[in-house]
Amino acid sequence: MRAAHRELEKLKRELSGPPSDFTGAFLKTQNLRRLIHQSPAVVDEGTVRLLGKILTHPPYQAQKQAYFFSRETALGLRDLLETSPHPNVVHQARRLLERLCLEPHGACQRAACEALGALPVPMGSPPPSFHVDPWCVPVLSWQHVLSSSQISEPEGYWKRCGRSFWKPSSKTGRLVVFKTAKDPESAEALFREIQWMRFLNENPLLCPEDTAQLPAPLTPNGPWLCRVESFPKACSPLDHGHRDKLWAIVFTAPLNYFDYPNQPKEGRMLPKAAFLAAMVRSARELARLATQGILHTAPIPLFHNRVQAHRREDAGLYRWPRAGRLDRWLASCDYPNFGASGVRDLEHLEPAGANGVPIYEQIGAHLLSLFLVCGSYFRNRDRRLRGLQADGTPVDVRNWFDKAFFIKLMESIFRAYYEAFAGQEAPMTIPGQVERLVERMIEEMGVDRHMEEILRVADQNSMTDEEFWTFLEERGYSRIEARRLVRGKDDVVLLTGPHLGAFNDRISLPELIQFVGAAAALCISGRYFCERQGPRNLASRPS
Repeated sequence: MRAAHRELEKLKRELSGPPSDFTGAFLKTQNLRRLIHQSPAVVDEGTVRLLGKILTHPPYQAQKQAYFFSRETALGLRDLLETSPHPNVVHQARRLLERLCLEPHGACQRAACEALGALPVPMGSPPPSFHVDPWCVPVLSWQHVLSSSQISEPEGYWKRCGRSFWKPSSKTGRLVVFKTAKDPESAEALFREIQWMRFLNENPLLCPEDTAQLPAPLTPNGPWLCRVESFPKACSPLDHGHRDKLWAIVFTAPLNYFDYPNQPKEGRMLPKAAFLAAMVRSARELARLATQGILHTAPIPLFHNRVQAHRREDAGLYRWPRAGRLDRWLASCDYPNFGASGVRDLEHLEPAGANGVPIYEQIGAHLLSLFLVCGSYFRNRDRRLRGLQADGTPVDVRNWFDKAFFIKLMESIFRAYYEAFAGQEAPMTIPGQVERLVERMIEEMGVDRHMEEILRVADQNSMTDEEFWTFLEERGYSRIEARRLVRGKDDVVLLTGPHLGAFNDRISLPELIQFVGAAAALCISGRYFCERQGPRNLASRPS
């Protein structure tokens, strides 16, 4: 112990003196972290203050390798949170890291967020995994499904939304929903969805908001997934050519299940209070499921690059810590997988860790999705007004945004998610950060500066001519215009935005990524310390 103390004092003197060269400071910081790991009991509050000074030293932050230096220093502080026997040292290290999360120090801010985000938090018992062979499910007639499901009103008009069609039942006061798939992979996703419905309804404490708002299998004893022969043409959710032996699940849902909070209904946007309530509810549900090790992996579909998805290792999916350009942000917010009735599209639920993405990044993706949908709420008052105007200038609707309400949305969503996940009241240091962030969000979300997407020759060469032409037509080309282009000759510029950032560039709203990282880190830090302090857990209490 004495040797460790002497080594600590020597390192502190060397790091406290006149700033050394960057490489020398980096090596000394690595030695200090090694010492913290080996002998945490010798570390005092002065060491924490010194690490904070080093972390924010401007000459070090100006170096190209500043992130790696900052990460090593921040991880030393994180090690103290887990191993120091001195409560005052732990408190000071936590306060320092949480403060740095909320300050615009670049590499230092990112390192502090990632250090807190890596704290171990309990995630509840792992939920079951669900698998099925789609070719081994029963094949049933349409009439048999209706009769076995006790649907007493088979006739009449069924409404359609994507692969689903539904109608209200006077018997239950809920919607009866058929959701279909035409290929085995999609059928497996349907099976996962219906099994998650069963699991959540059998474990109501996982979603304590209101179990009656959950979708539920119509027939409690199955069959969960079947193939249905010959849907009637009047209510088929797919083209006539795909109506034979579709895979399907049948479930009931609240009457507002297909109402999307950020979409106009009968020409009017949802009132502000109702939109706020829907977003807060969704934040709570996503967080409470996460505490039990159940993560919704697609609250909205987020992509960095859709057009190159087939040849990218990441399939074009958005990894927000990389802060890349966010592809078609406004289109991604159409039909979110959450709403007034809570989360939906349960096929996207996965046990924590199943896809290899850290919980810190998953929480950030939840918050990013919620914040983007807030921005879309202001834009969707007229969905036709997007892109470029006739004179080539970008659409500018910044005056559509209500700054005060936007701030309230952001604060309320963070607070709801934090309290549901961490089990304690949210810190009050966030509001000042939100006001500055919202100003930047209005600036970037309200003006469609970034509209271009580029279809590279390499991507064209992976298509047939028909696929190439169809791709162009889906993105605004007329049939005649599409067929004038020769596949594989030149890159094709498409106006598919608005995007947040130029094609294959950084996001044009880095402040949002920084805030998402800070918010996710604070959630994890809050839960970690709440668990250490004892069972004062708000997450288990219905609101």
